[in-house]
Amino acid sequence: MLLLLFEIGNGRYALETNQIIEIVPLVNLKKTPTTPAYVAGLMNYRGEGIPVVNLCQLVDNAPIEDAFSTRIIIVSYPIKKLGDRPLGLIANNVTETVRIKLSKPPPTGVFMDSSLYNGEETQGTSDMIQWFDVKRMLPEEEIALLFEEEE
Repeated sequence: MLLLLFEIGNGRYALETNQIIEIVPLVNLKKTPTTPAYVAGLMNYRGEGIPVVNLCQLVDNAPIEDAFSTRIIIVSYPIKKLGDRPLGLIANNVTETVRIKLSKPPPTGVFMDSSLYNGEETQGTSDMIQWFDVKRMLPEEEIALLFEEEE
């Protein structure tokens, strides 16, 4: 399994690459009124306006770091009755992928840093990486509302 590693605040996360459509640089976004604070705005993605979520705001209630490695990860987000829709996720330090031997996340949803690189769990390491499940980590009902006009 191939995972994309990125950061949200001080935490490291891993996302399965089969959920990713594309990774793009941070671009200017059109802020939309009456959306939650974690919605950074809309971006023009191949002629379509798609919502973009600031993961730092959502998880840590913090602004995004404006760095070269800050990216928008465009994922395929499943919406009931609408099917899969592109959704942008802003994250920091989006610079690394890693292939692991596991076929599903560990029961805790947390990897130890060394287990990503050699495919086995090790004791005593302090660097933990949280599995990022798009459906579980994002507030489903609120994200669905961002696509409401498409119905």
